[in-house]
Amino acid sequence: MHSLSRYFATATALLAAFPAICRSQTFDAIGTRAAGMSGAFVAVADDASAAYWNPAGFASGSFFSLALDRTSASTDAGEIRAGSRSGWLLALGAPALGLSYYRLRGTVIEPATPTAEASPDRNLADASSLSVRTLVSHHAGATLVQSIAPGVAVGATLKLVRGIAAADVRAGEDRESLLDDGGALLGRGSSRFDADLGIMATFGRVKGGLTVRNLTQPEFDTTIEGQALTLERQVRAGIAFVPVPGWTLAADADLVRTTGISGGEARDVAFGGEGRVARRIFVRAGTRFNTAGDGGAGRSASVSAGASYAVTASVMVDGHVTSGAASAGRGWGIAARFVY
Repeated sequence: MHSLSRYFATATALLAAFPAICRSQTFDAIGTRAAGMSGAFVAVADDASAAYWNPAGFASGSFFSLALDRTSASTDAGEIRAGSRSGWLLALGAPALGLSYYRLRGTVIEPATPTAEASPDRNLADASSLSVRTLVSHHAGATLVQSIAPGVAVGATLKLVRGIAAADVRAGEDRESLLDDGGALLGRGSSRFDADLGIMATFGRVKGGLTVRNLTQPEFDTTIEGQALTLERQVRAGIAFVPVPGWTLAADADLVRTTGISGGEARDVAFGGEGRVARRIFVRAGTRFNTAGDGGAGRSASVSAGASYAVTASVMVDGHVTSGAASAGRGWGIAARFVY
């Protein structure tokens, strides 16, 4: 019993010795419509979700838009590292102003000791202990938009972020349960100011966009002394093209490496499209590739499909599913949008 206690004390000390990032709060953590296009949405964002995807998108969007959105995704818990994330969004906006609140939860589990992590063919079930990290973040923001030239707008979402960060070492627990219940860990709460920036340019049928998220990289302390979780800065560029009225093709690319949902390096490239196939029905699809890393989430790919149904001329119901490589993340989403 004494040696077991000493082991956990050592593992906890090792965990505290290294800074951590919130590995599973990826760029595409929110947005059912965007996820249906595999995240190729930075240059498309023209509804209330622009508060998250590209603040400048409000300038070319509808006169008024309201969105309520819920998404969830996870990786295969049989991998060396595994993660899960979920999010929901309430946002409204007009061409010059937007208000938003969204909640993100990200959990990652991995071997707690370097020796367990060093064996690439070792399953998490064989590891004697697991490191579990969870960050629940609440973002309340106001989006301001300004046109700087014909067809060109810039925007910023200024936000207060309340983060509840937790880190622990567990042994002998079911991996799926750890992913599902990571939010139940005892966490420490703190608040930070942050900002997201965006630019959108429209030239006829072509639109280009750039978004910088988590500009200040806010850091949140956990209950373990010296162990903090950080929201990484994310930079993504996109382009969209309207080949015929009612249809849009888009592509996005991350400009910096971040850490993916399953713990490895990530730098995604996404391709997607959406269009109207009937008076009340819209469809969308896409694929996403991780171009960074050789293991974990490295080189993994996923495909997405989604649809929208127009309940009325202004009310839309959206849904999407994502599948593919086990380490890339499989998920679903559902949303309601009011567009006027």
